[in-house]
Amino acid sequence: MRHSLSKSAGIALLIGVNIMWGLSFIFSKTALSEGIPSMTLVFLRYLITSALLVPACLHHERGIRLHAWAPRAFLTSMLGITIYYFFEYSGLQRTTASAASLIVALVPMMTLLCRVVFLRERVSPGRWGLVALSLLGVWFVIRADAQDGAGSLAGNLFMVCACLCWTGYIMVTPKLAASCSSLRITAWQSLAATVTLLPFALAERHAWVPLSAKAWLCIFLLAAVCSGLCYVLYNVSMRVVDPLTVALTININPITACVAGALMLRETLTPMQLAGGLLIMVAVLADAVLSARAGTENRA
Repeated sequence: MRHSLSKSAGIALLIGVNIMWGLSFIFSKTALSEGIPSMTLVFLRYLITSALLVPACLHHERGIRLHAWAPRAFLTSMLGITIYYFFEYSGLQRTTASAASLIVALVPMMTLLCRVVFLRERVSPGRWGLVALSLLGVWFVIRADAQDGAGSLAGNLFMVCACLCWTGYIMVTPKLAASCSSLRITAWQSLAATVTLLPFALAERHAWVPLSAKAWLCIFLLAAVCSGLCYVLYNVSMRVVDPLTVALTININPITACVAGALMLRETLTPMQLAGGLLIMVAVLADAVLSARAGTENRA
């Protein structure tokens, strides 16, 4: 996957990837409802992903080693897979797929804040206002579920932690993607995640249950499509699309997850959650407009 890709094609790939990742909330929630312990589910997911990608990498790349980039690749694996899914699946066990996906919409603003702190990017007062608006929207979503009990509140807080992990993944991955093929990176990440997830899965062995056909189907879709194919395409796209735009596209997730949650899981959103989701989306879309204008002015 070393061929050149236009920015528009990269964004198109990101849209498709994030639609599938929105559906992954539904697949994951369904599998968890079948009684699979959360970290066992992630382990099985990446065991299958590794079984698919590592042979493909060995065939097409004639190897899987990353040499000097192995530490950075290991960091991305921990941030974007092992730790991220610990928080996401712990959250999904305690809240709805729709609410969880709405909180993930916080990632673009977290990315913006990281770029300000670590890359010393200058941000206009208007964009700071949008950051505050998105934070208010997330508070609405969390507050609405807090009224349903401590479990929902804990689930939403787990999702906030997952957002922090994914923001770190977005910040760390571009340099890695510039030095290695996307297939090699994704295969290495999957293999590393399988190893690091194994102790978590073994710690849950007392809760292992026989898996239904529905559970296996969800696991295979998560592994082959949402992890294997989507991570490869995501890493390809990150070569040509700037990190903030990459982060913005993640907000396709909640739209997909909320629609699919309503149709497939019969989930409903409270008025406060809908208001919070609307605030988040308005903030993100307004930030995208400001970013586009700034880019046009810089080119001029």
